[in-house]
Amino acid sequence: MIVVSNAGPLIALAKIEQFELLRELFGKLCIPQAVYDEVVVIGAGKAGANETRQGVGNWIEVKKVKDLVMVKSLLTKLGKGESEAIALALEMKADLVLLDDYKARATAEFMGLNMTGTIGMLSRAQKKGLISDLRPLLDELRAKGFRLSDKVYAEILKR
Repeated sequence: MIVVSNAGPLIALAKIEQFELLRELFGKLCIPQAVYDEVVVIGAGKAGANETRQGVGNWIEVKKVKDLVMVKSLLTKLGKGESEAIALALEMKADLVLLDDYKARATAEFMGLNMTGTIGMLSRAQKKGLISDLRPLLDELRAKGFRLSDKVYAEILKR
């Protein structure tokens, strides 16, 4: 399974000490150079930086995007990491791209990519028995600044 991630899910899962779920769910993860730079270089000392750096060369692979025209086009409405993640997912014919930002998710969906985000991964992890209760993790995410509406929160817990 080819999975490409943007920075958001890496950071969010690290904030709630669930970064390892990425490896447990997918085995291997690809990130574009812009995501590595955002999380590890610019984000040095912040959530996700050490976890991502330690995963690189082990189960996280950093890849350079070839289609720079696609990236430039996506940059008109998305950030650099999101643009490179979507372009890389298209180039690699990824099975899944991990995105949390609404505009990035809408763009990925428009381009025919399968995607999920932090909440979707937590739900998958619960279904696979990797975590037992979503509520404390969702509460912790919200407490640490992750935007999740009351409506979506209630829907997730109902499932």
